[in-house]
Amino acid sequence: MNRIFSKMMVLNLAIVLFTALALSLLLSFLFTRYFYREYGRNLEEALQEATVLAAKHFAGRTSRSGFERGLKLIDRLEGVHFWLLDPQGRLLFTTAPDLEIFPKPGFADQVIACLRQGRMYARVLTDPKDPSLDLMVAATSLPEGALVGFFPVADVKEPLKESIGLVWLAAVGAFALGAVPTYFVARHFSYPLVLLSRVARRMGQGDFGARVELKRRDEIGDLAAAFNAMAQQLESLDKERQAFLANVSHELRTPLTSIRGFIQGILDGTIAPPDQPAYLARVFGEVGRLSGIVDELLTLARLRGGRLRFHWERLNPTAVLDAVVEMLTPLAAEKKVKIDFAAVGDQRELWADRGRLAQIFTNILDNAVKFSPEGGKVEVNACWDAQGWRVTIGDEGPGIPPGDIPYIFDRFYTGSLSARESPGTGLGLAISKLLVEEHGGTISVRNRPRGGCEFTVFLPAAFEPSCPASRGKGEIGGEGK
Repeated sequence: MNRIFSKMMVLNLAIVLFTALALSLLLSFLFTRYFYREYGRNLEEALQEATVLAAKHFAGRTSRSGFERGLKLIDRLEGVHFWLLDPQGRLLFTTAPDLEIFPKPGFADQVIACLRQGRMYARVLTDPKDPSLDLMVAATSLPEGALVGFFPVADVKEPLKESIGLVWLAAVGAFALGAVPTYFVARHFSYPLVLLSRVARRMGQGDFGARVELKRRDEIGDLAAAFNAMAQQLESLDKERQAFLANVSHELRTPLTSIRGFIQGILDGTIAPPDQPAYLARVFGEVGRLSGIVDELLTLARLRGGRLRFHWERLNPTAVLDAVVEMLTPLAAEKKVKIDFAAVGDQRELWADRGRLAQIFTNILDNAVKFSPEGGKVEVNACWDAQGWRVTIGDEGPGIPPGDIPYIFDRFYTGSLSARESPGTGLGLAISKLLVEEHGGTISVRNRPRGGCEFTVFLPAAFEPSCPASRGKGEIGGEGK
């Protein structure tokens, strides 16, 4: 995680450095243009004043000495030096003899050549005899030669160098100051990742109770909240898995213990030969119970994994329900429970798996008969409406405690009724709910005001299998065997 922090630091510092360099280069360029433009404008304004003096001199309104004094005054006030050249480019007068900067023949030839094309505006010229000497020069023609205003470019470079130096110094200071917020920004965004990594490692070691403690109202806070929600779901799934394994172990241990005891009694002679067939029959029954538990577990696992095979067809669901009622009627008669079946309305067809549909109603109706008292009645009603087919199955049993209703369709949930009172695995209703949902329907339960409970199954008429190839007598889902 330190690598992430380091990368963020390097990236942010690189952005700050790039920005400081870019701004410094831009400001240096702008300062350079500004200084040269301002000095050039000052040069031309001074030359303009000197040209006015020259015009007065050549008009006979001022003497030669007055003209020279005026040029020297402009030199002192404006910092611009002047040369007065004859038509051949020879120096007649300079306002700055102490600088020892004089127009050499090659330099004067450049000025005269420019003046032949008109007035010479401010530009930088290099003395061909002395390449180290750069002058900013502006000139104008006179009746008897030329007037040249100039100053060394070094006069511009010195203040420009100071200004650019300040710009780069400010850039270094900005970079140094930017490193401080960059550190806190990098930590602000990398620290939550450190916490997420720590919690993820704890979860990888099986500690699903670990949580990310972050109170932020941004995308990282949303990520932490989503991570905690995922951890909560994993913790719930882990508890459910542990409960599932415990329930499976319990359900398998009971019949295995019985089988082991009966077989051991037969082998050691505790059970007399005349009694052995009866005990073998009980062993056979326990084996059948084990087989039923395994089948239900496989069905549930395939349903949850989307691998259960379905044989879809257009069928009349009322006919399937009628067959289930007919099959369970003898079982109900043994308990002296009556099953009343009524189908209302026209008979239509919908898409369904005949065997799975029968399994749904067998589970529900078997529970209704199981919990009904002797001499009780189970009411089965089926009807069609505009949306689909609805079935209600009500019994006269003890009902379901209100606190158990939200969990009645959970795996291995048997509620407040003990296994002694009502033997069962608690998988039938969980399987029924998943099968109903595979048919696009819903299942619910409520306690009836007059006693007992009532299950309602609704299958929509508009449902069609999700796989077009499964229509008719096709299949959907993975391998079921």
